[in-house]
Amino acid sequence: MRRLVLMLALGPLFLGGCDEPRSEAYSAEEESDFTPVSVALVPAEAAQKINGTATLVNPDALTQLNAEIRAAEIAYAFSQRTVERFKGTTSLGEHRLDNAERQAATDATQVALLELKLRNAWGETAPFLAAANRQQLVDELSSGKTTLVRLDFPRSVERDPKNVRIAPLGGGEQITVDQVWPAPSGSLAMPGTSFFGIMPTGPGLRPGDRAKVTAERNAPSSGVIVPAAAVVVHAGDSWCYVETGSGTFERKRVSLATPVTDGYLTNDFAAGTKVVIQGASALLSREAEPGSFDDDDDGGDERPRAKKPKPEEEQGSESEHRTAPIASSDPD
Repeated sequence: MRRLVLMLALGPLFLGGCDEPRSEAYSAEEESDFTPVSVALVPAEAAQKINGTATLVNPDALTQLNAEIRAAEIAYAFSQRTVERFKGTTSLGEHRLDNAERQAATDATQVALLELKLRNAWGETAPFLAAANRQQLVDELSSGKTTLVRLDFPRSVERDPKNVRIAPLGGGEQITVDQVWPAPSGSLAMPGTSFFGIMPTGPGLRPGDRAKVTAERNAPSSGVIVPAAAVVVHAGDSWCYVETGSGTFERKRVSLATPVTDGYLTNDFAAGTKVVIQGASALLSREAEPGSFDDDDDGGDERPRAKKPKPEEEQGSESEHRTAPIASSDPD
């Protein structure tokens, strides 16, 4: 990567022009006469937002599975009572008791398989694994009071998002997702992390609809906040001018991946680093012309160099030729 260092003398900054597009913040007034103003960056923390896609889930699959589990539990309870009754009766043959125990074991296995299906479909930490909670949720889903939603956050590793909110794609009021838990499988179309949630039914959102979802990471991001005024755009990248000494500045890349109210939270710079917040666009416009820098990473001097003066004899040769008398053809 090419690193550029600018030196400010006591007077104006004598640097060549730059052939790259200038920052949008550039102005002729700044370029004519300016003194860069720098501030020191301080440590900061901020809740980092993550965005994703929400899909409102049709509750029919959960309703049907709940009905199957309840039927299997009833059958198992009946088989258990039959076994207990046969054990207390001596007039029945042993084969009757054996058959009753075998049926009870079969019914217990069926209940276990259906409960496993429930966990595989909705996750090991779903809040409705218990029968009472599941029946209450099914009643709320059937009445239209509550909605199930799947949340997919692409390129995310967050395992416990906070402040999850859903908004229709066409715009509208955001709805808070009350309960969120990890989904047992992610989205093949959008690798990342996926969750299920339960939220109040909102206007314009029906089962099968897609929506926008925003959330915050569980742990706040830490670093320093680079003011927006310190950022300039050059060659398709975002940069800051870092003050490396008295009147000395170096242009360095800065990530804009985490915007905050006053600028951008980043780990690109250490706390205490001084960045230019006034005059950065003028510094960019005054960078030395191509070829004035040591582009090789060989430890050479990276500061702009003034153009070397021509040798004295070369400087005077042209004027001497112009002022020397021309030989005359007059014999006198």
